[in-house]
Amino acid sequence: MTVFHRVTEGKLGSHDGCTIEDEVSQEFLDRIPGGLFRYRADDEGGTIDYVSRDVLELLGCATYEEFCSITGNSFIGMVHPNDRQRVTEEITSQIKCGNTDAVTYRLNRPDGAEVWVDDRGRYVVDDEGQAWFYVTIIDITEKMSYQRKLERAEERVEMLTVLSRDVIFDIDCQAQTGEIFGDFEARFNREPQSDDLILQKRCDKECSIDLEVHDIERIRDIVAQGDFIDMETSLPNAEGDPIWCRYQSFVLFNGVGCPVRHVGRLLDTHDMVMREATLRKKAELDGLTGVFNREAAMARIEKALASEDCSHGCSLFLVDVENFKQVNDGFGHPEGDRVLKEIAAFLGRNMRKDDVVARLGGDEFAVFAAGLVPGPALERVLAQLSGGIYARNPRPADMPEDLQPSISIGAVVCTRTSVTFDDLYQVADEALYVAKRGGKSQAALRRLD
Repeated sequence: MTVFHRVTEGKLGSHDGCTIEDEVSQEFLDRIPGGLFRYRADDEGGTIDYVSRDVLELLGCATYEEFCSITGNSFIGMVHPNDRQRVTEEITSQIKCGNTDAVTYRLNRPDGAEVWVDDRGRYVVDDEGQAWFYVTIIDITEKMSYQRKLERAEERVEMLTVLSRDVIFDIDCQAQTGEIFGDFEARFNREPQSDDLILQKRCDKECSIDLEVHDIERIRDIVAQGDFIDMETSLPNAEGDPIWCRYQSFVLFNGVGCPVRHVGRLLDTHDMVMREATLRKKAELDGLTGVFNREAAMARIEKALASEDCSHGCSLFLVDVENFKQVNDGFGHPEGDRVLKEIAAFLGRNMRKDDVVARLGGDEFAVFAAGLVPGPALERVLAQLSGGIYARNPRPADMPEDLQPSISIGAVVCTRTSVTFDDLYQVADEALYVAKRGGKSQAALRRLD
């Protein structure tokens, strides 16, 4: 079988009476993958001198004559027209730096099929001063197809990260290097740092990846090998403000339990979290007065009672508006609503920021103060509140004195370590009954030890 052919005057033949089989063993040529050919390096198109059957097959040619009709028996004729300029420029540039070149291109097949080849050539000048390129080509069509699919997948990931403003990261744990996909700087107004991505240590190995990324809460205790992490967290922007995101990550381990790859993403949930926080806050507030409603107040008080905040004691005040029905009947509900708003604002001004001020319903308010125990502070607060909102700011002159609204307070101070909201409410309600019997703007205090 003839594997490699000499081309003489447009025909397959010999070279000075010596075929290539005389120079290279048949067994060696049979085992070389891909196609082999030689072409002149000193003419414009690169006239081919030798060509193997594998080259003809790659071009879809049954005969050498068909090959010549397609390529003009030239190297440049083998190359797809759309790739010729690029290939010529790349070979010229590479030969300036050495005697080898490596290019990829599509073949100029007559059936239009897309066949990609990897071309490796060597520039040689023979004893007669003639310059040649000795070339091997290998079919890489499948590889190029896979590469294009991979590039398209990467483009999709990039486009999705841009559209969603998500950040994807891929860390090589052994090399301590990583890649970030997505515009981290646009999200957080700063460059990434290692601890932005390493939310918690996933192993005992020192981890300082070659990628700039801020330290956020570490949750080492809940992390075991191979655990998938999915949690809402926040990262600081350049000004230190929290930017909310959903942190999802997974660590791959090798057979001996060492981490090899850490992949994850930071989903952009900031706007959603802010909207939910706003809606949640609105749902917790009384629509008229802006203080907490009954359900939200009870939940917050019960949570405080179960925490360290009340380990030394707490106080609950029940506030009742006197003459409120007469105000509504005599001056209308808008005036009654204004009274409720004024009282809510008054209570808020006289209490601490973390105290719970709530409207329990109708004209009944409650104030809960964690840590407020018997002593001067408690006495001062009671005096301020029982003095009444209208003591210094009287109602309109046309409002009869017997219709002037005022407040009565029933208070309980508790130093017990185990108590419920219902326990406090019952004692404060009893105290409120005592205060109301004493007249207007009165306060009564009970202890629960």
